[in-house]
Amino acid sequence: MSQPQPLVLYDIPYTVSGKACSPNPWKARLALTMKGIPHKTIWVEYPDIATVCKEIGVKSTTTPAAIASGAPQYTLPVLQDHNTGALISDSFNIALYLDKTYPHTIRLIPEGTDAFQAMCVDVFVEKMLLPLALIYAVEASESLSPRSTEYFRRTREAAFGKRLEELSPEGPVRDAHWKQCLDGLTVVQGWTNENRNGGESLYIMGDTPSFADVVIVSILICIKALAGAESDGWRVLMEANRGHWARLVAAFDQWIWVDEESTKP
Repeated sequence: MSQPQPLVLYDIPYTVSGKACSPNPWKARLALTMKGIPHKTIWVEYPDIATVCKEIGVKSTTTPAAIASGAPQYTLPVLQDHNTGALISDSFNIALYLDKTYPHTIRLIPEGTDAFQAMCVDVFVEKMLLPLALIYAVEASESLSPRSTEYFRRTREAAFGKRLEELSPEGPVRDAHWKQCLDGLTVVQGWTNENRNGGESLYIMGDTPSFADVVIVSILICIKALAGAESDGWRVLMEANRGHWARLVAAFDQWIWVDEESTKP
């Protein structure tokens, strides 16, 4: 029997340590590392994502932007499994695939919780990712290669109708974004504590991490990479809710790593 081949994760390279900094690919990366599945990374610059996806034959992803424009949209992460021939886009679909194909590993989406996990993704994006993405839009742009920086800035500014620097300027606007994020974190922690009838629970589903926790951690570790571990922003997040999120990130630390074998397409 031939040796199984490592799975291939398509991700976006940043200039931060480890290159990985986009939250959606981090969801897939954490899913792979939590399951202990050997994999390697192919790094794809932002302007090349559509071309690479078409070349390997991956389907376009359905997003609100794609539906509104009527044009196919290609996004990362994409996972390629040469052992089965599978080619999957979207981090949630990747988690479902890994659970089904590699059932002997930790289950990310426990049976019967697909809808719950999907709803968690939408809630966390609204309550956490969107305000943080506005706050750190400039840092995200400046943490890319020149080609990707130009693409990132051009496409985001076209979508928002304003310069990145105007999305969350210092003062009342940024303060409101921080409040939105921290209020959202408080709501989410309150939900997790329902597992203990008001006592503290670390994971969304109680004693075992699931994809919902992966989503939160992916957002947090990307902010750490962009802002820096010594920044005021990171300190605020880690001190929020009596250090709950710091404990969650620490619990995931064993899985937060980037595979050493990496290439360009």
